[in-house]
Amino acid sequence: MLDELICNIQQHAQTDKGYAYLMYNKAARTIEIIIADFGITIYGSYVAAQKHLDKLGDSDADALNLAQNGYSVKNLPDTENRGYGISSNMKMVVDGLKGEFAVLSGNALLLLTANDRKILALPPEIDFKGTMIMVRIPAQMPDKFNLYDYMS
Repeated sequence: MLDELICNIQQHAQTDKGYAYLMYNKAARTIEIIIADFGITIYGSYVAAQKHLDKLGDSDADALNLAQNGYSVKNLPDTENRGYGISSNMKMVVDGLKGEFAVLSGNALLLLTANDRKILALPPEIDFKGTMIMVRIPAQMPDKFNLYDYMS
C-alpha cells in the first residue's frame, strides 16, 4: 500500500517532492499514515493525462469520484491500466483492514469509513495545492484479511 501511494507522487503529481508521516497510536492501537505532495492534484492528473475527460466534470470532487471508482490516468499496456492504486487501496483499508481512508486534493475531501462514504466539495478558500492521503488502520490485522483479495 505504501509503495503504491508513494509511487503515485512520482507518476502523477508532477513534483519532485513528497512527504510521508507514519505513527503508531498506542492508546487507540492504530497505525496512522499520511502521504502528501504539493503537485497538480488528482484533477490535474486527469487533465494532464487527457484521460476520462468525458466523465471528469470540472471539479476536484469529480476527480476524487473517478479515482474512487478505479479510473486510472496511467497510459501503459492494458494490463497496467487497471486503476489499482487509489481505488484498490481504499477498498483494502476500509473493507479489508476495517480502517479509515481520506483524500484531500485541491478543494475536495473524500472520506471513507466502514459506515460512511462521502465526497465533500470544500469552500474555495480551502484549496490544498496538491494531494494528501490519510489512512488509519488497526495495529492488529483482522484474522481473515488477505492482501491479494484487493489486487485486481
